[in-house]
Amino acid sequence: MSHYALLLPHTPNRYSKLSESEFMDTMKDYIAWVEELTKDGTFVGGHKLADEPGKLLVATESGVELHDGPFAEMTEVLGGIMVIQAEDYDDAVRIARTCPHLIHNSRIEIRQVHGT
Repeated sequence: MSHYALLLPHTPNRYSKLSESEFMDTMKDYIAWVEELTKDGTFVGGHKLADEPGKLLVATESGVELHDGPFAEMTEVLGGIMVIQAEDYDDAVRIARTCPHLIHNSRIEIRQVHGT
């Protein structure tokens, strides 16, 4: 079995527009999905990323520059990462298709994780 990262982008402030009740209903969908995948050993881990902007390091000829990010012109931010176990990319896609992120947002990027 290999590990696959599900990258979960969304529009900036996507969840801040929801009422508390709508937000909790959304979170219940994610929690139920994680619980289901945990039961069969498919779910490896995950993290929701902070809503506030991060930092961007850029290597230049004169050194490393530090920038605030993401920038205002960005149309989406990386909201979280989930790691699953799957036989191959086809299996990872099958699992990702069941993720509630596709209901509450529009896109999931799947990347195989190689051990270090």
